[in-house]
Amino acid sequence: ETAAREAGREGDLHTERFEPVSTLRPEDGGILLTLARSGRQVVVPADQTLLDAMRAAGVEVASSCEQGFCGTCECRVLAGKPDHRDTLLSDEERARGDVMMPCVSRALSDALTLDL
Repeated sequence: ETAAREAGREGDLHTERFEPVSTLRPEDGGILLTLARSGRQVVVPADQTLLDAMRAAGVEVASSCEQGFCGTCECRVLAGKPDHRDTLLSDEERARGDVMMPCVSRALSDALTLDL
């Protein structure tokens, strides 16, 4: 903004701000999430992402974009059926159902087990 103002081109300045679109849906239900390595179980309410529920339970999961396109939070799925809402995985990877992005994805089953 400052450079545009100093150049006398303040009217030419165009800014955009983006907010992530929520991947939570009204039809979402709660999920019982089991973390296989620790044996912990986390109840994920319908209005919370898996990633946020894990963090609230004190489980650290690496993440970056939290919009489903970077892959930083990718987790192996050991049981349950993921509802992929990311934009990173291929159709083949989605069909296998062995990984998911907990920052945006949910479950088509009532429970999921992740390799965490």
